[in-house]
Order: sequence, then structure tokens, then C-alpha cells
Amino acid sequence: MTADVPQAVVVLVLEGAAKGGVRAGRDAHVRTVHAKASGDDAIVAEAAAASTRGERVSVVTADRILMGRVEHHGATVLSPTWLLAEIG
Repeated sequence: MTADVPQAVVVLVLEGAAKGGVRAGRDAHVRTVHAKASGDDAIVAEAAAASTRGERVSVVTADRILMGRVEHHGATVLSPTWLLAEIG
């Protein structure tokens, strides 16, 4: 599957069993991060770090609590429906 999204780098955060078979690291425009514990905590940490570097940050989620946490760090929240339409 190939997605043409406006972001320069897509960060994919995986937790638990989802990490199996997918190595952490960067492949072209996708950087895969293995969460050491909570995936939400890893997403917030990634968003905060990118925002601190002055980067534009977008997070795709439907989780309202996560939305608030990343918006606190300046991230724009996009819905899973938006993502599906982009990669459709």
C-alpha cells in the first residue's frame, strides 16, 4: 500500500503484539516506533518532541483523551476517516 499524504514524515507507533514482525526504524518517509509501554504515551512523547523542534505535528486518532493530550503539545488531530480517504 502506498499513501501520498502531505506530511514529510509519518511516524507509526506500535505497541504490544503489533510490534511483531515490524522492525523499528525509518523506511523512506515512514518511521516506526516500538512503544516500550503505553502506545498513547509514546504518541504523546513523539508529538511533544516534534513540536519542540518546531515541526508541524498531526496525529490520527479517534481517542478523545489522546486528542486532548496531543493538542496540549500543539498537534492537529485528524480522524481515521480522513486517513482512509487519503490512502483510499
